[in-house]
Formats: sequence, C-alpha cells, structure tokens
Amino acid sequence: MLQALSGTLALVRPCCWGAALQGLFRGLHTSTAQAEPRELVAGQPTHYTHPDVLGPDELAPGIHAKEFAARRRNLARLIPPGSIAIVPAASQVYITGVIPYPYRQDADFQYLTGVHQQAVAIIQTGGNAEFEFSLFVPSPDSEKERWDGAWLGQQAAQQVFKADRVYNILELPARVQQLAASATSVLFDFDRHNSYQYQSLRQSLHEAIGKGKTMPLKTHMHRLRWVKSVGEMNLMRSSATVAADAMQRCIQLSHTGVHERFLATEFEYQVKLAGASRLAYPVVAGGGPDACTIHYSRNDKQVGENQLLLMDAGCEYHGYASDVTRTWPVSGRYTLEQRQVYETVLSVRQKCLEAVVPGNTLAKVHQLSVQLLCEGLHELGILPQYSLDDLRRGMYRDFYCHSVGHYLGLDVHDTNTIGPHRTLEPGVVMAIEPGLYIPNHPQFGAYAGIGVRIEDDVLVTNSGAQVWNQRHLLHSLI
Repeated sequence: MLQALSGTLALVRPCCWGAALQGLFRGLHTSTAQAEPRELVAGQPTHYTHPDVLGPDELAPGIHAKEFAARRRNLARLIPPGSIAIVPAASQVYITGVIPYPYRQDADFQYLTGVHQQAVAIIQTGGNAEFEFSLFVPSPDSEKERWDGAWLGQQAAQQVFKADRVYNILELPARVQQLAASATSVLFDFDRHNSYQYQSLRQSLHEAIGKGKTMPLKTHMHRLRWVKSVGEMNLMRSSATVAADAMQRCIQLSHTGVHERFLATEFEYQVKLAGASRLAYPVVAGGGPDACTIHYSRNDKQVGENQLLLMDAGCEYHGYASDVTRTWPVSGRYTLEQRQVYETVLSVRQKCLEAVVPGNTLAKVHQLSVQLLCEGLHELGILPQYSLDDLRRGMYRDFYCHSVGHYLGLDVHDTNTIGPHRTLEPGVVMAIEPGLYIPNHPQFGAYAGIGVRIEDDVLVTNSGAQVWNQRHLLHSLI
C-alpha cells in the first residue's frame, strides 16, 4: 500500500499534495461499496455489491434466480428425455491485440443463466422432467484478474447462479465427451462459430456428430424467449422509454445546420446517462436524402434548411433491446410535401398498430402495411403513369423495401427462427415500423429524397397493442 501510495503521489506536483491526499482519503472513508467475500465473487453486480440495483436473489432488476431456474426447467421439458443441451457464452471480441470491445453476452446463455461472463452451461435431462444444470467456469488466474478484474468463482456459480454442478473449464472436453456418449441426443448450435470454447466443443462432439445424435438448440430457445415474462416486460418498457426520451432530447436540440454525428452522440449520451449499458445497434441519423438509406450510419454531415432527419436508434437496458425511429424537420416545420408523406406514414402506423392483436400474424400486419402504403403512394400522385394495381404488384418496393416489423427482446432482431406467420400471443414484444422512401430523382419533383419512418416498441396484450413510446409522436409539427 505504501509503495502504491508513494507512486501515486510522485505524479502530483508538491503544491497539490494536500488536495490529492484529501481526495484520496475522502474516497477511502466515505465509500459505501461492500467488498464481496472472495469465495462468493460473482464477477458482475449482485445484491451484495449493488443493493441499489438488485434486490435479494435478483440476477437482473425484477428477475429472480428462481425465474432463471424456471427457464431451464422449461427447456428441459421441451427437449427429449436423456438428452443434453449445450449453451456456450459469447466469446470476447478484440479491437486489436489485447484491447477488447465491451463484452456482450449471448442472448440464449443470458436467458438461461443470468451470467454476463464467459462460461459454458449444460442442461442434462432425465426422466419425469428431472434435469441437472452444470456450469463450466474459467480457471482462477490472479495475474489475469490484475488486468481484467475478478470473474465468476465456483462457489458463486452454485450459490448465486444456482448451478447444480460447477466444473473448471479445463474439464469441459472430457465431460462433454462422457455426457454425449450416454445421451439420447445432443442439442448444440454448430453455426455459432464465435461462441466461447466453440472449437473445443465441436471436437468433443465429433463422435456424437458421426452417430447422428446432434440437433439444433436455437428453435427451442427462441420458442421460450418469444413470450416475455412480467419482469422482462418491465425491463423492455424501461428500455423503450429511455430510448424515446433520448430521441425527444435530440428533437429539441435540432436546428438548421445541426450535425448528424452530434445528434447520434447525444442519443448515446442520454441513454447511457439513464442506465443503458450500450446502444442496441449503431445510430442511424440520416439527414436529407440519406433518410432513404435504411441502415445509413456514417452520420458525417450537417443537415440543411428544410431537410428531414430520420433517427433510428435503440439501447440495451439490463440486456433488453429497444428500437425506436422518428423523422422530423430540423428547422421545426415540415414542407407541404414532407408533411404529406409524414401524414401518410403516420396513418399507416396507426392502422398497423390496431392490427397487432392476439390471433393475427406479423405477416398479415406487413401485408396490411403494403396495401395502405400503396394507397398512400397513389394518393400522393408521384407516379401518375401507374395504377394502384401496378403498385401492389411490386412497384411499391422502390418506396418500401423492408418488413413492417420484427420481434424484440434480448436481441434487437429477436428470436429469428419464429417466422412472421406465427400467431401472435399476449406477451410478445415487437417493433412496428412502416416507412416511405422517395428516391432522390428529379422525376419526383419536390418529393425527391423524402424519407419517413416511424417505429414503435409494442407489447401484444389481450386488449391490443400497448405502445411504450406513444407520447413521442410529432403531432405538433404537422
């Protein structure tokens, strides 16, 4: 301690020693953080270390360890008796050399375990809905912990995350071979090439592959993740609200000449200030004709007078993604043509939201959006040489090239094996995002280069769609 303290003060000019000492010892005496017992080091927030964030036995705000156990039990009921399901965490991705990107957990692994670090989970099923949850955790390494901090210990894996058995990751190959040899089937997603310990797992399953025992796991996982629990709904509602509030702030700060990057940065600042861990995807802040580029993300120019700004942005709040889009005039007023396109999309949005009810499907909502947008395009009169039937037969794709929506959850495009023809159920969360994009071509006159999209995060309920960012529509500007 004396060496470290001396080294610290050696970097401070003599005249500043008093202030430095006051700051140092003030921090030592007033800190309220509790030191986690070494044997219970979890490597991430727990109730013990973050009581202001997590309640007793919570692994995420409002989601208790027993809910994660119930998820594992539900998976065990879906897969064949006597089988094993292998779920690896995400691998660490590096910017360059040993410099890592912020770690982002695999959605399936997070859903089943609540662990935000690298490990491998195995669910082994028996008869009568019995199952065992094993967790393989990295070996202790004091030198690595000096650089990266402590990570999940074996005792915490049992006591905090409720693993039935905990193994050192070095035991993984032999244990997987042993389990696979006696299992009736092995569920593992071989297309997850970047997952933690992928090569080791693939080699350990070589014999099982040869015997035809292996099958994909993701379809079962997506089936479980598709309908959200009450705790998940609450976190997703918070994620949507945080994103919408940040976007509202961007609208307030807009003006002629505002830079796209300024607004993109302001959005990121606001969501992280409100508790989000990261963006859900790169911010789209497209000004002028770039509003017509669906995944525009250069954000490298100023937005001129009488131009629209289309912002598509979301955040991850305790793992759950939001996805919100608004389109507004940076000068504060729409032109006549911009207002007409905006009102067309706004009307389609409302009718699509009314169609988000149990028993309907995302595919049918998309078909409705195509029908209504074709009618809107025809009424705008920008293609006088073509009939409404011409637009419906496929010409609309030049003006509306994406689906009306997608499912939301731990991933921004969540549970992608659940197709658009699946009947909607209460508890499903989705993004609804109709749009119109007029190509920047002289033939379209004053409409050229106008792009408008409005996107909301929506919960399916027995009484219809519950929109989590409803208050952030721009009625006052049209």
